Amino acid sequence: MNSELWAAIRRMFEVDRLSKSAIARRLQIHRWTVRRALSSQAGPPANGTRRPLLASKLDAFKAYLAERLKDYPELSADKLLQEIRGRGYVGGHSILREYLQTLRPARAPKSFLRLETQPGEFAQVDWAHCGSIQIGNAKRKLSCFVMVLSWSRMIYIEFTLSQTVEDFMAAHVHAFEFFGGIPHKINYDNLKSVVLSRVGKDIRCQPRFLDFAGFYLFDPVPCNVRAGWEKGKVERAIGYVRSAFLAGRPLASFAQLQKDAVDWMGSAANVRVHATTRERPVDRWEQERSQLYPLPSPEFDTSLIRSVLATRQALVAFDANRYSVPHRLAGATLTLQAGPHAVEVYDAQGRKVARHLRCYEKHRVIENPAHYEGLLAERKKARQTKRVEAFLALAPECAAYLSGLAGTELHVPTHLDKLFDLMLRYGKPEVLSAILHALPYGAFGAHYVERIIHQRRAARNAPEPQPISLSKKPELAKVTVEEIDLALYDRFFEDDPA
Repeated sequence: MNSELWAAIRRMFEVDRLSKSAIARRLQIHRWTVRRALSSQAGPPANGTRRPLLASKLDAFKAYLAERLKDYPELSADKLLQEIRGRGYVGGHSILREYLQTLRPARAPKSFLRLETQPGEFAQVDWAHCGSIQIGNAKRKLSCFVMVLSWSRMIYIEFTLSQTVEDFMAAHVHAFEFFGGIPHKINYDNLKSVVLSRVGKDIRCQPRFLDFAGFYLFDPVPCNVRAGWEKGKVERAIGYVRSAFLAGRPLASFAQLQKDAVDWMGSAANVRVHATTRERPVDRWEQERSQLYPLPSPEFDTSLIRSVLATRQALVAFDANRYSVPHRLAGATLTLQAGPHAVEVYDAQGRKVARHLRCYEKHRVIENPAHYEGLLAERKKARQTKRVEAFLALAPECAAYLSGLAGTELHVPTHLDKLFDLMLRYGKPEVLSAILHALPYGAFGAHYVERIIHQRRAARNAPEPQPISLSKKPELAKVTVEEIDLALYDRFFEDDPA
């Protein structure tokens, strides 16, 4: 044993605090060699008769392992461990892994050919997950859309609160407007916004996204599976966004974040000297923009469109919130169209019946008071009709009293409400008796009926009924029960032989 090996063993044991087994694995020597080095304090031990190596528990299975790896080189250590344990192996996992490393050939690192595209030919797009952001009462997932022009390295970023196809297309439109044109081809990873399914080279893309690509004339090019290097420019751009823009930035306001992103693109991202091109992206973009496809007019409608059912409260649900529509459309099937800033609702004839600012909180009800104006009037009219019907049902003479009340200058609905309030206080029989007494004298109005009741109660020294206060459960005051004719009890006691 030479001095270098002896010193390395002692340093790993005394300073790094490694175990003897760990030192043996790291230096690829036998554990007995480690023990010999640690047993000698003054220097490397003298070479003497080597202690014969003990037989390994794996020796009986080495031929089998070599044969298996020859036929199937991709077999994992876990799979091989299960196989040899079925053949009687009782050893551990680590000794098997160490032996398999000596059998497997060292893998050469992959190399890639650096390709440069022509101006306007390619762009690359991807999403970056950026955690979450608080918006009012809701915590929303935050994503960053990133598009990079492959030749100039001009970068566009936009933050969104979802990764829907509609948000994806809208961000494309904004990027095209930012670049002043459309690249001929765009590279994508296997994003759900683009690719529905993939079996080998058979790729099914999102139909609406294909319509979008056809409208803007660019060719969507999905990358191969697990081939991230095919869109390395946008991958590096996402890393740059994380380190140079997002790192250390508090995510307190979504609107402020969007504004800061626009400022950052103009003041830092696109005016820096790029490490690969050694030029500023904005300078190369000036040369590239003439090769981009021109923007069509008008732009593609990227809003979300879906069928919705209005509830009985004249509300439609969307994105964890509810929006009002005119009350006459309660229960109707409508069409909702949502963009990043507004939510619009259309009826079956395609007429716009409601428009609201889009809310990104959750469980909110966004209402327009004008949607309920007619409903309130109809409810008031219906309530008055029911009051009249209930009053006429009290007694046949009530029709004559109501007719006389209508012939005065008094407000009939108000006096009917007051008469029903008197019934709650004094009981229906007493109020009805007062109404019948007032009828021949033409004393129409709740104030006359109330005065008659007071005079009669004073004549018989009847106390004024005290109102019942239900402070803990005020809703019980609105409960109505069927009235019972107390004369039944009088007749019952009259017939009692006692």
